[in-house]
Amino acid sequence: MIKTIALAYRRPGLTREEYNRYWLEKHGPLAAKLIPGIRRYVQNHFIEVPGMEFEGDGIVEMWYDDVQSWQKSLAAIRTNKELMEDGAKFAQMKPGGFWVVEEHVILDTITKK
Repeated sequence: MIKTIALAYRRPGLTREEYNRYWLEKHGPLAAKLIPGIRRYVQNHFIEVPGMEFEGDGIVEMWYDDVQSWQKSLAAIRTNKELMEDGAKFAQMKPGGFWVVEEHVILDTITKK
């Protein structure tokens, strides 16, 4: 199992609240439906913490069976007009801030065994 992690950025002119709402309520369900091979999809919305500033506006995590599954998924995403047009409504792409990783859980007191 591999995971992709990416910094997410809102389109200029949107408040953080507008961005988060659209990402969660509109784009998230659409992406979950249209992205092939995805096993898990998590949005991490930044919260206001006094004295802290963050790069970007959130972090998205997506799990796949293997690198080949992710590569096929990426090719499908890039050619999916509906998904690309929807993303452009609220987000902007920036170079960097994207990782493909293998997760190693050291401690998990949340998941029931």
